[in-house]
Amino acid sequence: MKWPAISHPWLKSALLLAAVCALLLAGRYFIDRQWDVPRLGFSALLFFFFAIFLNRWCAAWAALSLEGLLWNVSYVKTKATGEPLLGRDLLEVGQGLALTAYIDWDIIGFAVGLVAAVSLGLWYRPSFRKRRLLPGLVLCGIVGCQFDTSGRYALETQRWLSKTLDTRYVFYNFRENVKQNGILAHLVLSAESMHVPKPGQHDFYSVQLPPLAQPANPDLVVVMCESCYTSRDDKLPTALQQLTRRGFVHARAISPVYGGGTADAEYEALTGLSSLSLPGIDFQNFSSRYSEQSATLASELDSAGYLTTGMHNYHGSFYKRAEVYPKFGFQQSRFIDRMYWDRKAGWPLDKSMYDVALQNYRSAAPEQKQFMFLVTVSTHGPFIPNNDSGIGQYQTRLAAAVRDLENFEATLFKLAKQRQRPLVLVVFGDHKPALNEEFVARGILPQSMFELDQKGALAFKNQLSGAEQKLRGDVPLMIKANRPELAAQLAGELNDKPLFCLPASLSRQTSPTSPFFNAVAARCERNEGFYVEGLWWRHVFPEALYAERLFAS
Repeated sequence: MKWPAISHPWLKSALLLAAVCALLLAGRYFIDRQWDVPRLGFSALLFFFFAIFLNRWCAAWAALSLEGLLWNVSYVKTKATGEPLLGRDLLEVGQGLALTAYIDWDIIGFAVGLVAAVSLGLWYRPSFRKRRLLPGLVLCGIVGCQFDTSGRYALETQRWLSKTLDTRYVFYNFRENVKQNGILAHLVLSAESMHVPKPGQHDFYSVQLPPLAQPANPDLVVVMCESCYTSRDDKLPTALQQLTRRGFVHARAISPVYGGGTADAEYEALTGLSSLSLPGIDFQNFSSRYSEQSATLASELDSAGYLTTGMHNYHGSFYKRAEVYPKFGFQQSRFIDRMYWDRKAGWPLDKSMYDVALQNYRSAAPEQKQFMFLVTVSTHGPFIPNNDSGIGQYQTRLAAAVRDLENFEATLFKLAKQRQRPLVLVVFGDHKPALNEEFVARGILPQSMFELDQKGALAFKNQLSGAEQKLRGDVPLMIKANRPELAAQLAGELNDKPLFCLPASLSRQTSPTSPFFNAVAARCERNEGFYVEGLWWRHVFPEALYAERLFAS
């Protein structure tokens, strides 16, 4: 049977458009199986963009493939770090190298589909038509407005999208933002320029603890241990608990992140400010905008006569540490390019960094006060399941990391004794490892904090109470000093408190003490208003304080 020819051009165009719409609608089944207005609207905008230079069928295929690829990459990042892909992440592709081990077949399939769609679409590309240009450039205009440094056009664009595509920008909860708007709208909305905090009046210094009468002025060595965890009880003991037999006092701290986002924990431990006040990963987004005279724990110890050193046994470009560390007051920094690394063995061993740190500590003048901030990487995920959740590999790798740490600790305290210097060594986990099923099975995290994602895996609910956020961020904090009473004092001050309290307590052991850290210590002593309902950080740390500490010229 021969179908009748369609003689009316407008009818033919209408049928073709209807067919494309049907393809875009059907394709959503393979992405997130949701068909609300923001998702359909942005899928159509992406199609119109590809249709500028691709055959219409390939444009629809490319739009669906790209959205599916982005959704699955975001899924992988969320599972590993607890936070979805952000618009700004797309400009920092190199930072995603640490997540390549998490790539699954869905990502590969959508990536191949995208390449095939673009290739075929270019091969069968239509002749250029002006009528395709205008709708295709709408998405470009929306994205461009998000990078307006004044913020005015970004705000107007967000309002327009809210009216036309029913988007709701949940800027304070990116997981919820993805859920409400879809991955495409989320990436566009979260691509807004990271606006530098504005200076202004505040009363943060109105409440301060008085300086200590006789600060110890010890050498300070802080080890931020990648994914290092042990429970406070016998629910999940790991090799990290062995440190208590070596004179460490075991306390707990509250990390702002889970499973990943190391640099946000690092940010709090160095600045004494909450990382929740600034969107995205603060090191990465603001690296070029931080003041050369940023006020941090390192910069203030530098002013107090300390030799300040930052080290990480991975690339200095990772989270842009090589750019940030000098601005944050580190006189010297060392990264993997100046350490030993057997690449065939996987992640660099922590021993490589500890050896360099000991060499630096040993070579300084005996009377020289020192501050070292060491960020480990050997226990970085993922942890491959072997008839378990991945806990077996995690325990094995953590045990090796702890052995390196114990050897470092033993030599470090011998050197401090030779130098006749007081010494405080702090070890804390930057976040829990991403072992959701294991934490639920062992009763460390309640099932009520989770829901099943579209692939059947446990994922945190988008809305967690303050108490649940504290439980999610609970990490071990171990402190040892060659004056045991000092370790006990610091552990008591910091137990069950946010990581931004750590630099305040350490700063107060030195002289002169900063008014800022005395003010942070006063709030940490009260331990009120942290991790409660709502945007609690705004009530603790005024925006003008960030401008004053980190962005003042």
